[in-house]
Amino acid sequence: MQSYDVIIIGAGLGGLGCGYTLAKQGLNVCILEQGTEIGGAFQVFRRAGHHFDTGFHYVGGVGQGEMMHPLVEYFNLEGLPWHRLDDDCFEEVIYQGQSYRFSHDYDRFIETLVEQFPDDRKGITALVDVFRGISDHLYDSLRPDWNIFETDSFTTSAYRFFNEQMKSPVLRQVIAGGCVKSELTEQLPLYAFSQSINSFIQGSYRLQGGGGTLVHHIADQFKAMGGTLITRARVTELVEREGRIAEVITADGNAYTARTIVSNAHPATTLALIKESNTIRNIYRRRINNLPNSYGMFTTQLVLKPHTVKYRNRGIYIHEMPDIWHANYGKGSLTESLFINFAWPPAETDGWATTVDLISPMLWEQVAEWSDSRIGHRPEAYKEFKQRKADEAIALAMRYIPELAGNIEKVYTSSPLTYRDYTGTVEGSAYGIRKDCDALMQTILTPKSPVPNLFFTGQNLTLHGMLGVLMASIQTAGYVVGGELKLLNIGNS
Repeated sequence: MQSYDVIIIGAGLGGLGCGYTLAKQGLNVCILEQGTEIGGAFQVFRRAGHHFDTGFHYVGGVGQGEMMHPLVEYFNLEGLPWHRLDDDCFEEVIYQGQSYRFSHDYDRFIETLVEQFPDDRKGITALVDVFRGISDHLYDSLRPDWNIFETDSFTTSAYRFFNEQMKSPVLRQVIAGGCVKSELTEQLPLYAFSQSINSFIQGSYRLQGGGGTLVHHIADQFKAMGGTLITRARVTELVEREGRIAEVITADGNAYTARTIVSNAHPATTLALIKESNTIRNIYRRRINNLPNSYGMFTTQLVLKPHTVKYRNRGIYIHEMPDIWHANYGKGSLTESLFINFAWPPAETDGWATTVDLISPMLWEQVAEWSDSRIGHRPEAYKEFKQRKADEAIALAMRYIPELAGNIEKVYTSSPLTYRDYTGTVEGSAYGIRKDCDALMQTILTPKSPVPNLFFTGQNLTLHGMLGVLMASIQTAGYVVGGELKLLNIGNS
């Protein structure tokens, strides 16, 4: 039986970040990953000589003086090949056929939107003031004495804020238009909404090699500090004895022990691994199991003919429905919102795109009838569904990027079923547990579980995305070492 100080379940960004932080503190850490590829939602796959990201597309605030830079410094990510998106338009939102621009820099962001919505300067400025306040106090959440209920933007609905502050109903839709990367509801906390756009205004960056570059860099550093990373090690059971997790059992029959267990898996998935417990009450299991999860994604990934489609150095968001806030994805046309992402092209292509991602939100209900199937063994009806979905996504994209027509060499697709099977996320959820400003106690989780030596980490705690997950990984590590990580002074250097 192999023994460690800490065992971490899952080599997604949260598990890797937590492992890195704990190894940096001198602990003997082992990360167990069920798949062959690390990274979770940040992993890549390779087809036809190209790599494709599964969840990482571009990220905000990594530059010097920007809000995520302290994390970039801490995880030693400064030297990675980051590439900044266009300052005058890092995101283009196309709402009902009309194009709107988001610009880098808070003041420029305000002025660009005011050009497009001249009667809403006050409301736009009020929103940016929220962004500035969050940025200034971002790392307060890593303090042991931080109280979420004292943070007004957590208890404020983004939807209600926009309705109160902004005159133009079109602006209320457009400002939310880039938030395919966050599920919009009337209960979405203003803080969570802000994290879907705030850091990007400061500076948006693509990473050459995508999410794979990021997670492998962290993993290499983790192993260099003595950490152990084992792939193809699917955890099948957490054995509780005397109120603590005593053993971690994997599918290959191996058993591991550790003083502390950290799970980067969804809390419901983690609890299901504990078959018998005198510590976890049924009422707690039911609460966790019944928490609503955010939607998943359907992704259509294209390999392009060489030198046919110009690279776009921005994110493009297309919305066909009139009300982005209350979209019920999948009714009528399968594609109602579409995010178009261009991967950073190799230097030798001289500004021509090589691959493009077409990403649209998808409710689990759309694929639930095939939930008993697994990769490589899907029924024909599911394959036909995916083909229709891909055809609709491509047709919509061609309306705004007409040169795609006739210049697509290969098409690859994935659905929430794919995400579920590769990453283990409940119902293929893209962003984990849905946050609710009216039910913070239920939807914002701390790293603590009812079992004293079992902790959670990852996107299901406070926030998703690279920023939210890395902060959660440090927060969880702080719980493991008893709060000593406050000495790191993250964000105060």
